[in-house]
Amino acid sequence: MKEITLPSGKIAIIKDGKGKDLFWAQKMANDASEIMKMLMIRLVEIDGKPITEDDLDEMDIADVITLTAEFGKIFSPLLAAQQS
Repeated sequence: MKEITLPSGKIAIIKDGKGKDLFWAQKMANDASEIMKMLMIRLVEIDGKPITEDDLDEMDIADVITLTAEFGKIFSPLLAAQQS
């Protein structure tokens, strides 16, 4: 679990994932490029609340970039290995 402060001042928590989270993300994604987004929806809380796809889509871009970068540091190597 990792806690980060977003540029907006909101607190994001990236929870540790399980296999079931990856399988859910793969099922929900329309293509491989959406797997990370679906995982973010599954594993991120902001200010103590789960987020939805709409929340992520409507989030300030500075927050999305920061959140995506931090999320990627944790999960991108795993996703790259899984997709190849």
